[in-house]
Amino acid sequence: MEHRVLITDDDEAFRMTLDEILQRRGYSTCQACDGLEAIEAIESGNIHLVLFDIHMPRLDGLGALERVRRALPTLPCILMSAKLDEGILARARQLQAHAVLPKPFSIPELVQSIKNALLR
Repeated sequence: MEHRVLITDDDEAFRMTLDEILQRRGYSTCQACDGLEAIEAIESGNIHLVLFDIHMPRLDGLGALERVRRALPTLPCILMSAKLDEGILARARQLQAHAVLPKPFSIPELVQSIKNALLR
């Protein structure tokens, strides 16, 4: 089965890079530029895992994850951020994020996090 990964980040170049990396590894991908766009994509269905940047306009990654948890409590979600602090990490644990990746992260680290999340 081909897994569909939603890449959510307000940095278009970063989204495109992740898109290319994941497609080369056999994942189907789609993109959203903020949390609201991500929620719309998730509601349309067929998403197996979500990558959320934490700091985005309109609806940030933690806010989007909170909404996802209410509707789809088992959907694997991975958070990414260049600016992490204890408050963000505590909230991510509370919302059951599968992982929180500090930017910049390595490609193997990202791919392994996705594989682990999809095995659950």
